Order: sequence, then structure tokens, then C-alpha cells
Amino acid sequence: MNQSSVPQNVDTERLPCPYCGDSYESGDLARHNEPVQCGPCIQCVGKPACFTCGLMYCACDVHKFRG
Repeated sequence: MNQSSVPQNVDTERLPCPYCGDSYESGDLARHNEPVQCGPCIQCVGKPACFTCGLMYCACDVHKFRG
């Protein structure tokens, strides 16, 4: 009885991004994993493009909250 615990024909569920909560495919890997050099905001430093900053005075064009 040499069987694996996970069936081979079942699609594995994608885990959500830890920064934005969206699940993503390989085409969006850079947006969710590669850090963006955005500016002086202490909360945004080293975060990927999908991250949305919650600081009121964030000046980063990439991460600024637009809500």
C-alpha cells in the first residue's frame, strides 16, 4: 500500500496572498511577491505592488490607499 495522501487528479487550492488576500496565478507572481521601491513610507518598504497602505499620510504612488 504505497499511496500518497493527496490524490493526483485533484487541483490543489491556491493560497491567498498574505498582503492583499487575493488568490493569484503564475502570471501575477511578480505583483504579489516582488518588492516595489516606492519611497519613504515606513509601512510600505519592501512590500509588493498589491499591498495597500493604511497610513493616512502615505505618499507612495503604488501603495497609497484609494478608498
